Amino acid sequence: MDHKYKKSDLALGRRVFLKALGAGIAAPLAFRMSSLAMAEPSAAPVRLFIYFVPHGMPMEYAEPYGSGADLLKGSMVLSPLAPFGKYVNVCRGLGINGFGNHEAVAGVLTGVKDGAGADSIDQIIAQALGVEAHNLGANPYPRNQDGTGFDKNSYLIKHGGVWVRPTEDPAAAAASMLGAIGGGQQGGGSPPASDEAAFRNEALGLTERQLERMQGALSGLTKEQNKLAVHLESVRSIKAAADRPVVNGCTSKPALPALDALAGKDVFAQANLRSVIDAHLEVAANAMVCGTARVVTMQNLWVNCDLPMDFSGGPGSGNPYHGATSHSREAPGRMEFASIQSWFFARLAEKLLTILDQPDPLDPGNTVLHNSLIYVCSEIGDGADHNSDVHDVYLGSQIVHSYLPAILIGNAGGRIASRGVVDVDTDHVNMLATLGDAMGVPVSQLGAQSAQPIQELKS
Repeated sequence: MDHKYKKSDLALGRRVFLKALGAGIAAPLAFRMSSLAMAEPSAAPVRLFIYFVPHGMPMEYAEPYGSGADLLKGSMVLSPLAPFGKYVNVCRGLGINGFGNHEAVAGVLTGVKDGAGADSIDQIIAQALGVEAHNLGANPYPRNQDGTGFDKNSYLIKHGGVWVRPTEDPAAAAASMLGAIGGGQQGGGSPPASDEAAFRNEALGLTERQLERMQGALSGLTKEQNKLAVHLESVRSIKAAADRPVVNGCTSKPALPALDALAGKDVFAQANLRSVIDAHLEVAANAMVCGTARVVTMQNLWVNCDLPMDFSGGPGSGNPYHGATSHSREAPGRMEFASIQSWFFARLAEKLLTILDQPDPLDPGNTVLHNSLIYVCSEIGDGADHNSDVHDVYLGSQIVHSYLPAILIGNAGGRIASRGVVDVDTDHVNMLATLGDAMGVPVSQLGAQSAQPIQELKS
């Protein structure tokens, strides 16, 4: 429903603006003050976080049981998400048809085999919004191995037709996503005056309709209208700027204890994998809270990763993660696999979701988690069969119905409904279109493949 200003609102805005000018306040700040007095709150920016965990999952330990508050408590894999159950959708029936084995990783976010002719969905969304698509990786392999064992089947992200290796150092990620807070704009330069910074952030939240309403409110005041006309153009220039402006809801840099604890440690050392994951999640969460990062992807390990997972603070498995564990068809191995996958969800819950479940500084009436969408995905359905389509996995006398893991957490500012378990029975490109739709970016085609949002997930 279109909001209409009452005459009293317009009069209030006019009085505030004129009084501010009369008090010697510069026109830009006077405009900001009058806008705050009369304009309806602007919608908070929606944030997207994509969390990739390799090798799929053993669905017999992942299937959620119960309903309502007990939705996830019976799931060995997903139980860490139980405190956030009111935000969760577990999507059953998603498949990547026509892919095989771990090669599907190239299509997880591009939507097409080998990523041919398509950028990944994070880049598509970020470009449409005029923001940066941040790409993080917890991958304990030295960079000098790049090109000797890692190819397009190791990467999730494709930007501008080029496969992109993620940023593995959380300190570098923090500089990129939080560097503009409390220390000037990224790339150097002096920090803006507080009034100017506050005005810039407010201006970026104003809609064109709000600007037109303010202009109309002052239509009878020629001198001030002329000043306002000049100012409106500067606001529109800020909003249309090609330098990817940052909307900042934080006045100082947040505390980052996990990142501080990683200082001086080798981010490529397998023993530090938990510390790297925690620091990346902590940095991303705080940047999402502040609004300085709206599109973030995090890749946990490469596919075919055969690391033992018995490092400090890890899930405690000494077996090779890829071969012995994710390929297992025996009950002990399947349970071990479930325990490892659950550990990744526990890190997500503790270091990202807990931070996001607080009032949004850009929309205090809602939580940041409500105004975000977290998509947890993998390249295959079940490590034992390496299937990426909807598929029955035979474990001796037991048959397990498998599909591509797809968990959504958050409401994207109200665009995504929380319905618990949702049977979608569709191709995964439609999930990518759903992410775009939730971020306000229509996506109807990925490469040569058509796509449409999944209606069952929409509010």
